[in-house]
Amino acid sequence: MDQTIMSEVIRREELKTLEISIDQVCTLFFYGDRVIRGVNKEYIEQVKDMMSGGMLDELITKKLFVKTWISDLKIEGFDLVIEHENIEFWNYPYEWSFSMLQDAANTVLDCNEVANKYGYELFDVHAFNVVFNMAQPVYLDFGSFIKVDAKNDKAWTGFNNFYNSFYMPLYLYNKGFSDLSNSIYLHYGLFSDRDLFLLRNKHVTILGKKITSWIFKIHNSKRRLAAARYVRVIEKYGKHKHIDKLLKFKKLFQNKYSVSYAKRLLKRVSTSHIDSYWKDYHNNKNPSQDNRFLRITEIINKDLSDATSLIELASNQGKFADYVRENTQMNQIIATDYDKNALDQIYLNNRFSDKVLPLLYDFVRPNNRTNTNKIEDRINADVVMALAVTHHLILTQDITVDHIFNVLESLATKYVIIEFMPLGLYSGDMDNIPEVPEYYTLEWFKTNFSDRFDYILDEELDINRHVFVGKIKN
Repeated sequence: MDQTIMSEVIRREELKTLEISIDQVCTLFFYGDRVIRGVNKEYIEQVKDMMSGGMLDELITKKLFVKTWISDLKIEGFDLVIEHENIEFWNYPYEWSFSMLQDAANTVLDCNEVANKYGYELFDVHAFNVVFNMAQPVYLDFGSFIKVDAKNDKAWTGFNNFYNSFYMPLYLYNKGFSDLSNSIYLHYGLFSDRDLFLLRNKHVTILGKKITSWIFKIHNSKRRLAAARYVRVIEKYGKHKHIDKLLKFKKLFQNKYSVSYAKRLLKRVSTSHIDSYWKDYHNNKNPSQDNRFLRITEIINKDLSDATSLIELASNQGKFADYVRENTQMNQIIATDYDKNALDQIYLNNRFSDKVLPLLYDFVRPNNRTNTNKIEDRINADVVMALAVTHHLILTQDITVDHIFNVLESLATKYVIIEFMPLGLYSGDMDNIPEVPEYYTLEWFKTNFSDRFDYILDEELDINRHVFVGKIKN
């Protein structure tokens, strides 16, 4: 790194930043592939205390917070600049499984517990402030740390954010709502505080709409007031004639909405009860005893020897992805599937690994919010692999082969591996082979594949398994 260049003051217009930010402590910037924050003047002493007093060192040592240090970069208008480790494969809560969300929630609680030791707490604890660094969840919002408000006693000012962002989706998982749990991250407001209150307190609805609405408003106002910082209450209601009564009401309930209560809530939703179609598909798979998997592993080692990272699409429980990681040069594996239970198994098999990142991802119909980056702009690998999936997509969902190749091409930087099933939806009975469209032939697939990728090889692995390997065209 050229220290002469680094010592120069960077103008703000040279930096990228977030469109919307409520961070009072510092401003987040992106400089090339570097993640930096300019600390606002009134918070410089607090940040120095956080970084030199032992809190940040303990958080980083325990892998609860993203690696952070004082940067050598200088930004105009800021006397102090800090820098974070750049997380290579950025991910969002709607791409997590149940256990990933659960571990992310516990990361927030553990992070807050460490902060408390040093006189701080977290307040802006929504799930988008956590990211998985491979299979390790880390908190990353430096501006979420604030001095503990002694007047709040045991109340946690981050409780309401935690309740909505973590407890709510975990509760939905626990009650078997398979789509809502992830969808609330995709569509803000899709499932509200009121919806959760009614689901948790169905008996209240027998009192009628009017009384139910009144009870909810009292319950919700109590929770929000109890966890709010005293200074915020004074700022908002300080001139109200009933402010003393309001503060007494707050004091009456505030200790209930604590970190310990948040932990108790999590324990009540420690199990997911959602069902899914493909969850057991890999139960009896053993790649080390499957000639097809052994041959693909050999191809990766021999023909793709310069590749070190791999994305597997439709990975199911990730058994082959794990086998590839253990038996090839691949040191980074992103294993994806759209089945929530199958993906959860990938995560549980690789919990806290620095080699594997599990992601919930339907590569035919990908999800993202309007204010989040598409997966192809965040997640790429040398090799993208899709096995035993094209026949389902082409023959039962009318997905074009061009669309499938588009996805592979958008995620791969070097190579693609894909299987074609010439007998279509054949299930092992040679006397009952389902009909396939006239166009659906090995020659048709090979022609389309070679038009899109630089052909390396194709090979029959089984009667209905034909693997194609190609290189991304320059």
